[in-house]
Amino acid sequence: MQVLWSYLELILLILIGIQVFYSLIFALVAHLPRKIKRQDQKQYKITLLIPSYKEDVIILQTAKQALELDYPAELMHVVVGSDQMKPETVEKLRALGAEVVVMNFEHSTKSKNLLAQMQAQEGEKWPDYFLILDADNRMDKNGLLETNAIIREDIPVYQLHRTAKNDNTKLAVLDGITEGISNTIFREGHRNLGLSSALIGSGMLFEAATLKETLENINKDSAVEDKLFEFYLNEHRKTIDFIPHIPVYDEKVSQGKNFSNQRKRWIAGQFHALRVFFFPGLIALFKGNIGFFDKMLQMALIPKLLFALLLFIAAALSFVFSSPHPYWYIYLGLYAFTLFICIPRSYFQWKNLGIFIELPKAAFYMLLAITRIRKNQSVKQFEHTQKEFIAEEEEK
Repeated sequence: MQVLWSYLELILLILIGIQVFYSLIFALVAHLPRKIKRQDQKQYKITLLIPSYKEDVIILQTAKQALELDYPAELMHVVVGSDQMKPETVEKLRALGAEVVVMNFEHSTKSKNLLAQMQAQEGEKWPDYFLILDADNRMDKNGLLETNAIIREDIPVYQLHRTAKNDNTKLAVLDGITEGISNTIFREGHRNLGLSSALIGSGMLFEAATLKETLENINKDSAVEDKLFEFYLNEHRKTIDFIPHIPVYDEKVSQGKNFSNQRKRWIAGQFHALRVFFFPGLIALFKGNIGFFDKMLQMALIPKLLFALLLFIAAALSFVFSSPHPYWYIYLGLYAFTLFICIPRSYFQWKNLGIFIELPKAAFYMLLAITRIRKNQSVKQFEHTQKEFIAEEEEK
């Protein structure tokens, strides 16, 4: 029995060690300087696509702010994909100056919404680039000008720096911190090692033909379109760059129920992608497609908060049973260090110390999310996390 436990512990140490060192390496590399080339000679025609599913409460303000971005009017176009929104909302959007593509899918997904919006741009309205925003996103006034300046013809896709718009609750702060950690590891760290950045669902800039090709070739009945985008682009060796200095402000969840629902969809999508792409990912490794294999490996990683909890429990059990091996303490220390150096500096404020109280609660919500996952249910629905537009943030 002792021998069996020793082998089991060794296997766990190897598997968990992979995630610890994977995260640590990319976190360290993310802090190396990376120069982003600028071009100010050419201005591209950019169309903003804003898929909106039952988002009557927040979409008007989002569209208004998008229309007010500094950019030549003849080179900028704002489109809202209205799926199951009220007719009066549609009329108000058109009065603002946005194009509204009305749809009413029986089975709604973000991919279908984006494809319908894009197809409505065929012909003279066809742009050079599409910028995808969520219904609660906003950009700085000069955000589109800055976006235009980083476009390079050898890179077809860009992920802008999505960051928190609100800090009205401790849970919202924690949500913002976890997104900041992901930006460091899966975006900045990956780009510094020559791999593609991860996408995040909004703040995504696509060369127009690349978005058309991608949308036409992925499963549009799936609600995990950002992961499908990533696998398709990596399979075809199309680079995704990360642009850290151009923020896209996104509202963070403030309530436990919404946090749990959001994580349920994310975790279900991750499990689904791992099932679908596990063997293709291994095959890609032998074909030399490191980017595709790395993307599959990301799907096998345990969510950060749950992984930290797992390490803490393992270290505690090791202490209680007087294990002679220090590995679990080392892993816990290394992972804590990794997360610490990935936290955006803006969150290092005394008032944010209270988030430690939220950690057990957030871990509970994530465990609850896992228990509520039903096969295929959470990856076939277009569901925005319920939010309210944070007006105070808009006035800053």
